[in-house]
Amino acid sequence: MPVDPNPLKGKTYSITVQGCRTNLYEGEALAAALEHAGAVRCDKSPDIAVIVTCTITAVADRKCRKLVRRLRREHPGTVIVACGCYVQRVTDEERDELGIDIILGNRLKHLLPETLTSWFAGGVQKGLTLLDGRLLADTAWDALSLDRPRLHSRAFLKVQDGCSHYCSYCIVPFVRGKPVSRDLDESVEEARRIVASGCPEIVLTGIHLGLYEKLAELVRRIGCLNGLKRLRFGSVEPFAVDQELLDALAETPAFCRHLHLPLQSGDDGVLARMRRGYDSSGFARIVDSIRSRLGDDTHISTDLMVGFPGEDDEAFANSLKFAREMRFGKLHVFPYSPREGTDAAEMQRPPEPVVKERVREALAAAEELHDNYCRSWLNREVQVLVEESENGVVRGLARHYMRVAAEASASVDDEISVRPDGYADGILTCGKAAGEGRNFVDVI
Repeated sequence: MPVDPNPLKGKTYSITVQGCRTNLYEGEALAAALEHAGAVRCDKSPDIAVIVTCTITAVADRKCRKLVRRLRREHPGTVIVACGCYVQRVTDEERDELGIDIILGNRLKHLLPETLTSWFAGGVQKGLTLLDGRLLADTAWDALSLDRPRLHSRAFLKVQDGCSHYCSYCIVPFVRGKPVSRDLDESVEEARRIVASGCPEIVLTGIHLGLYEKLAELVRRIGCLNGLKRLRFGSVEPFAVDQELLDALAETPAFCRHLHLPLQSGDDGVLARMRRGYDSSGFARIVDSIRSRLGDDTHISTDLMVGFPGEDDEAFANSLKFAREMRFGKLHVFPYSPREGTDAAEMQRPPEPVVKERVREALAAAEELHDNYCRSWLNREVQVLVEESENGVVRGLARHYMRVAAEASASVDDEISVRPDGYADGILTCGKAAGEGRNFVDVI
């Protein structure tokens, strides 16, 4: 009997992605898989609701539970499929209480179309959980693929999964498993398909992108694809940035001069308790090498965790001082969230009121740093990839990862050159967009 090429024809789906850029890729790839099986996207009363979940913090867990309950309440007849990190640790009792019909754990998301086909054929019962019990030892690759982005204007390309660093606060290695790199040729071929679809920008991503076995070669091969305008990294751990990688980035014109290097703390004592694998001076040397090879105006953004066990006033002050010394362009601030099963969860934390005040102070520093970096680009030429174009005003991201609004006659996915003359609310502005005079704008 012939196999039906469109087993989900006539079915509708919605998809919600929570968490990191790797999850964004997986959400895109799952949408592609459902559409290749015949399903059509429809957020209103879908037959299938897919959630790509996150468990990086307790807040992420709460958001996942809240979303599932809302979907179940609003769409009682919808098949709810929860994938990924949060549900990797959900018990059968929690699954049933939340109203999840199907759980697909990490590295098993590629089974979504066939699992749903069996569901609608009556071959799968409510309350199915599929988890890889060998996740911490297995190097299998989750066989997802993408031909074009469906949920975003840029394409995220996952080339790595898993982590083995076991920072003392982090649950990710336990839910994502052993590090594995995607086949190099397969990664490049998927990038080629994405660019051929008309997508001008690719963001390379992974749970620990720096553990990709041939990252410098991957950058060179994808960076030279005809039609690719921009290549970015989602995030890369600082100790993965070596001279070979920096040379590849510097010699790849499509690569945008922005790197997100997670710091977490600028205090050496806290970094040691976190088991981050570097101290502040080591991090500073890496930043110096990046700016030396890629340019002093390279945008370096980072994460700052506030309220980690053992962080006293001096340690927190060290973090803010270090952040200013590093001249970060964007500082993502978040309070420490204990994760059951990690070493740090057993450590004594600073009082909650103290942490809230430190978060407030850190957010103020983050705004200051972002303003300083953006203002350094005033009256300088920047290239913007247009994401929106309406009434003579375009909006998009500069190559150095800044939001820009400018007066221009350009289409979505055009790359234009502008000279910002204003800055407000985190956005560089130019001409009409700033309510001021016209500046030059050229399509490039």
